[in-house]
Amino acid sequence: MTSPALALAPRHIPSASVGYDDHRDAPLRDWQGPQERPITLLLNDTAMVALLATPESLEPLALGHAFTAGWIDSLDQVQDVQLARLRHGLSVTLRVAPGVAARAEEARRPAASVSSCGACGMADEAQLMAGLKRLEAWPPLPSEALRQGLGELEARARRGQHGALGLDGGGWVVMDGWDIGRHNALDRVIGEGLRRGRMPDAVLLSSRCSLELVQKTVRAGISTLATLSHPSAMAVEVARACGLNLICCHRGRRLELISGHEPAASHRS
Repeated sequence: MTSPALALAPRHIPSASVGYDDHRDAPLRDWQGPQERPITLLLNDTAMVALLATPESLEPLALGHAFTAGWIDSLDQVQDVQLARLRHGLSVTLRVAPGVAARAEEARRPAASVSSCGACGMADEAQLMAGLKRLEAWPPLPSEALRQGLGELEARARRGQHGALGLDGGGWVVMDGWDIGRHNALDRVIGEGLRRGRMPDAVLLSSRCSLELVQKTVRAGISTLATLSHPSAMAVEVARACGLNLICCHRGRRLELISGHEPAASHRS
């Protein structure tokens, strides 16, 4: 039973704003953070998935996601790309042949995803591993080239967004993708690679590495994936099985080559 003295004791409630820059009344129109909108991806008239993504450069995002999800196998299967506004977000429709749409429909995820995470809503682990293969043996990006890419990643950083840089063999940026989701950022680079007909030599991501990022990179045939932070154990296991050059950059402090195999010859056709 609570004593009367305790019940009547004054209670000190500190101000919630002590120690903070208090911007609770700042208008949303002045907010400097990243934008995100629900983006619905459709094959013909069938809604395949809904992503929360940054609402720009949506064609590479849609192409990259369709490719890494296994809906399409090549760019020439896409006849047209159409963008439209919805009540709360945007839609991207990929026009494909009925046979392509039917095959994709069979593998469609049973529920919408809240990001472009490759695992969200998967019906079984076979879908999660779709597209994995043994990559051609190729050396990792030279360490000096990767440090060049790290400098570019820092210089190009966007507030509140993940970045994916497609690098050439010298570490120079040939394409990039930015999004509130790291998987979306990678899909944007892969989609741009499909549009150009050539994937980058390496991808550098401003995030940790999870299995889905390995799966997307391997499916795209990119030989080197570097991330700022630690990979998961399963990401390492699958990367090693596929021969992917997986590098942890430890936030730029050191470069750790975790996976990859040496080629028998040093010439790529």
